[in-house]
Amino acid sequence: MVLTIAKMGAHSVAYYQSTVDESRPEDSYYSESGTSPAMAWLRGDGPAAVERMEQYLGVEDGQRMDGRVVAGWFNKALAPSGVKLGRAPRHDGVPGFDLTFCAPKSVSLLWGFGDTGSVRQIVDAAHQQAVLQALDYVSAHAGYTRRQVVDRRGKRLIIEKLVGVSGVKYEHRTSRTGDPHVHSHVLLANKQLCRDGKIRTLDGVSVYHEARAAGMVYQATLREILTRRLGVHWAPVVNGCSEIIGLDNSDVIKAYSTRAREIDAWQADNGLEVRLEYQRVAQKVTRRQKDTSASLEELRNGWDAIAYSNTVRDFIDSLEAPPTVLGESPPLPSPAEILAAVVHERSTFTRADVVEKTAELLPVGAIPPEEIHAVVEELTEVALSETNTWLVTPEKDRSVDDTQREGSQKYTTTAVIAEVEHGVDLATQLVHRGIKTATITPVDGVLSAAQADAMEKVVSSNYLASVIVAPAGAGKTSSLKAAHAVWNGAGKHVVGLAPTGKAADVMVGENVADVSMTIARAFIGTNGLSQDQIVEKLGWNRNTVVVVDEAGMASNTDINRVLEAVSQAQARVVFVGDPQQYSSVKSRSGMLQTLSYELPDAVELKEVFRQRDAAEREASMWLRGGEEADVCRAAQWYRDHHRLYAGSLTAMMNDAVAGWETDTTVGKQSLLVAATREQVTALNAAAQKISAQRGDIDTTTGVDLSDGLTGYVGDVLLTRRNDSALTTIAGGMVRNGQRWHIRAINRDGSVTATRIGDNPVEVVLPAQYLGEYTQLGYASTGYSAQGMTVDVARVVAGVGHLDKASVYVPMTRGRDGNFLYIAENQPGDTETGHGRVTVVERRESEDYARDVLIAAARREQGDRTPQAVFGQARQDWYLTRLLNSPSDQIKDTPFTEGSMAEYMAKLTAKREARFAQYHRDNQEQVAFQLQQDSRTQDGEHRRGGVREKINDRLIEVKQRQARCEEELTRIRAELVPLRAQLEDVDDRITKTRQELRQAESEVQRAQNERDSRGVVGRWWNKNTDKQATDKAVGRRENASKLLAILQQRRSAVAEPLEALQRREQTLQRDHEEIVSVIEGYEAYAWAMKASGVLNDDASGLMTRIAQQQSMSNEHESASSLSVVEQSQRNHAQTNPDMGMEL
Repeated sequence: MVLTIAKMGAHSVAYYQSTVDESRPEDSYYSESGTSPAMAWLRGDGPAAVERMEQYLGVEDGQRMDGRVVAGWFNKALAPSGVKLGRAPRHDGVPGFDLTFCAPKSVSLLWGFGDTGSVRQIVDAAHQQAVLQALDYVSAHAGYTRRQVVDRRGKRLIIEKLVGVSGVKYEHRTSRTGDPHVHSHVLLANKQLCRDGKIRTLDGVSVYHEARAAGMVYQATLREILTRRLGVHWAPVVNGCSEIIGLDNSDVIKAYSTRAREIDAWQADNGLEVRLEYQRVAQKVTRRQKDTSASLEELRNGWDAIAYSNTVRDFIDSLEAPPTVLGESPPLPSPAEILAAVVHERSTFTRADVVEKTAELLPVGAIPPEEIHAVVEELTEVALSETNTWLVTPEKDRSVDDTQREGSQKYTTTAVIAEVEHGVDLATQLVHRGIKTATITPVDGVLSAAQADAMEKVVSSNYLASVIVAPAGAGKTSSLKAAHAVWNGAGKHVVGLAPTGKAADVMVGENVADVSMTIARAFIGTNGLSQDQIVEKLGWNRNTVVVVDEAGMASNTDINRVLEAVSQAQARVVFVGDPQQYSSVKSRSGMLQTLSYELPDAVELKEVFRQRDAAEREASMWLRGGEEADVCRAAQWYRDHHRLYAGSLTAMMNDAVAGWETDTTVGKQSLLVAATREQVTALNAAAQKISAQRGDIDTTTGVDLSDGLTGYVGDVLLTRRNDSALTTIAGGMVRNGQRWHIRAINRDGSVTATRIGDNPVEVVLPAQYLGEYTQLGYASTGYSAQGMTVDVARVVAGVGHLDKASVYVPMTRGRDGNFLYIAENQPGDTETGHGRVTVVERRESEDYARDVLIAAARREQGDRTPQAVFGQARQDWYLTRLLNSPSDQIKDTPFTEGSMAEYMAKLTAKREARFAQYHRDNQEQVAFQLQQDSRTQDGEHRRGGVREKINDRLIEVKQRQARCEEELTRIRAELVPLRAQLEDVDDRITKTRQELRQAESEVQRAQNERDSRGVVGRWWNKNTDKQATDKAVGRRENASKLLAILQQRRSAVAEPLEALQRREQTLQRDHEEIVSVIEGYEAYAWAMKASGVLNDDASGLMTRIAQQQSMSNEHESASSLSVVEQSQRNHAQTNPDMGMEL
């Protein structure tokens, strides 16, 4: 834990104040009931800003605060000075945010076991100084507000910088259970002073975005101070946190990390048994609540009783005073090192991401602690200004869009750009290895016509790679089975790959591949080998087809690795997945979405089959689309059908488990899904208790599991680690994420289990594996749930864990129903909580749950390539420019200048050329195939075979015609409002020009009238003449300005309109070509029906059809008729007595 952030509630201040002992001196820390009073903190851009805030608020930085004053500040919007800070927050409002800074556990142990003098004081001072450095960062980068303005563009919200940020902080040194736990609750007030002197609410989005970076600044400062003052050394940084070497033993850390939170109390009440750990927590909490005056000495006596106390004391005794003169400072991280660390985890990044990695990489001893914040900022700027760092989403013109936050700008590196382009170039190679003769026939209830059409397109593709975008429940497996059969029939060997073992294992069992494995396993041992050696090791050749399932979760590096090997082997590859589901964890990803955009024949399975209710299927696709209007429709459907709930964690867990009990009682397969491992464990414990009470499990003998629970015969297990040494009776290995039923517990502590799913197999799991890598499997995380299908899914998720993927994936697992339970943390529901563990049943309205879902589903946190991010940002910009017509002169679009814009212009040109070539080749291929069909048939059999192929190809081309018409309809619908806007603007321009001419005439008349007067007349009427002239000049200037604005507005409308019109023209040409081909097919089919045999003129007929496709539009009808007439004449010469029966 580095820095956590949570919204405060109406009673939060009362909760924090309940931990305060007002009589304690400032430097005295005892139990949580003896914490010193709150202290005010103010941070701004320089001393002048802080002084301005102090004068307005009536409080100084570092001043001790009375609890009543704090309550007035946060709950009543009443500043300590007595100034009213706007309206007080409602009972369900947000008075502020709790930023909790936690020291690593090893640092807390230093404080707890340190002597009463130097060590403890050093830790205290280091922690507080580190917190203040982090708050300086928060003020500089998260201090924004939103305010509403009204102008000719209407009402809108804009983002502005604050004078600074302010609040109070509470210092705590122990946890609820009395363990050493150095932390600060920094309360950030929601009402802040703006630069115009007004009070407005804080922009919470910016605070959340910058929180992790601020936590890294805190950690780096803390490490530096403690090394300089105590001479400690640090283990490598993991997830932003580093422990002191010598106190980093996991057993030592665990011994002083007793948990006591709302979720733990809920699990103790609802689990099958109260385990010893929870009994110990309850005893410690009860003791602490009874004796709130426990001194530090009494607490230390308790810590001494723990087995590892001597280890901690010996370490502290071994500390030596650090040298007064430090040696040579280690070098600072270079920009290249910082950027490499950043892009290792993501394709695009924000400034905050760079700050995070810079602080993490900062070596101890490099710079004084008081300079860490400034140096981190400087190194960040240097990294962002490198020539190989490109701005993906450029600075927007605030006259058009002034809603841009600092954290909204995305960057990337040229290495990432090149990586993606390399993958696209490989995937779009024309290799002509598709199976052109394949016909995939729809089967009712198994394979739809759209699925069959899509798979024909995949197996016949001329490109090295194909992409199948498969939304949740779209029948991906059925589709791939059909393709697999075609590949096998053509002598191809299908190799299945996947980023996870669970996805890889089912590919063979589901008959979509001949062999399967993870991508990592396929390429193990290939580092340092040449491409020839890699291909030889893999055993791939031109008869190999590689199918990569769940490709959206594969890293860009892995996708390129597969593409390179496939290209070298002269094979083909098909990537299958959904860019809208989970992406790769801590690795660059997003290639699937980019490849689907770049490949002309990429297919998307748009029909959803999983949910039995057609309306729910539609709602799931609305949710997936992510457009605001669609998301609102989806959320409203879920709300109207009672699928959404919100409230306290306890209430939501109770409701989800009650629903699960109802589902399973009537025999439905129900899955509980949660956002965190702790919630998963608690839900598992509750589900197990219900199963035991129903007699579904035998609790006579149990086995210990890694989640601290006990497994019994009849329980569901979830394995959490791949283990090639553990194999099923069918030979498959045990994988991470697989679910099993315990069938028997053996004498040696192992269990015999059967895998749950379409391909049940049996395995023996040894006791050691159970204890280390297995947990109960009634509940799972969202990542583990991806790919599962059950009857009902019940999803518990905290507000802070919700985004588009974390909603869409679990809410599409169930056939009969999917339910979302949104939990909000209460004050104290963490290890940093204090006082009694409170279990609260609180439920919000369904409307509130709907609104939370809408906000979450619009938030995308999955990784995307720079190319995709740029394209989306450019599209958003045009829409914003249309909506927010500027009142001042604006620059050209920011997406036409800069390195990224120049690169994307070239990439777009390559894509357009590729698509144009694809359409030309596609039409030529149709004509060529018809000629081949006519030449290879013989006699009556030849006539029937050709007729059948003609009919098949006619259906195929008509399907293409339908798709083209659908796209034309969509584009024409988009053109209607744009044309109306352009027409309206043109009308206004015409009228404004008339007004301008009239104004110019009035100016001229006023001047002429003034000049016509004599000297005396001009002097006598000077005021009247001046007023008349000024009025006329003012009208002229206003008309001139309005004309300039309208001309800019016209450009803003005309640019996207022209782009759509060009696309419409291209599609119209494609449609005309398709119609031409259809006419040729129909003419030939007519001719064949008119004749009883096929004569030598068939070849000529095919040639004329091919020629017809390239003729201009004005000759197509005549050409088609001439083909028909010629066929009729030929037939009449050879069969004069045969009638025309069509």
